[in-house]
Amino acid sequence: MSLNELSWLLWCTQGVKQVTERPSTLRTVPSAGARHPFETYLIVNRVDGLKPGLYQFLATKHKLLIIDLDETLIDKYSSANWSSGMLSKCAVIFIWVAISKRMTYKYGNRGFRYLHLDAGHVCQNLYLASEVIECGSCAVGGFYDDYVNPLLNIDGEENFVIYMATVGKK
Repeated sequence: MSLNELSWLLWCTQGVKQVTERPSTLRTVPSAGARHPFETYLIVNRVDGLKPGLYQFLATKHKLLIIDLDETLIDKYSSANWSSGMLSKCAVIFIWVAISKRMTYKYGNRGFRYLHLDAGHVCQNLYLASEVIECGSCAVGGFYDDYVNPLLNIDGEENFVIYMATVGKK
């Protein structure tokens, strides 16, 4: 997969079209109350121009922040999945971390429902955008929370991995 293709996928899943006066962001994917409660992390395995490792997408800057360039990370994340085969073979794993307070601040406990709806919107955009660049994608909901959350140094309570997806060339 090329870096330009990855950039396209990031734009389609979390791209910021406008920052409003409120301030809030208007993005390429719908979100309840424009709360956009996710941070996107990537496990890069085979993307031209990027070293394998863990990155965080900074949506308002459309840039990647290097978190860890450990080349064995793909194996660690594959072990966190119920069926690890496809994770170790893909070009990139998208990992969406829910920052629950972004949603519950406005909607209280009902905000947890909206987190799941928003995760579906984000992942659907990934599927559609992947098809445009002749890639395949596969949503991953089967993972071990107690294993994957610590890999990202998140608490699993207020901030937690809500969804993952693999992408690779067909």
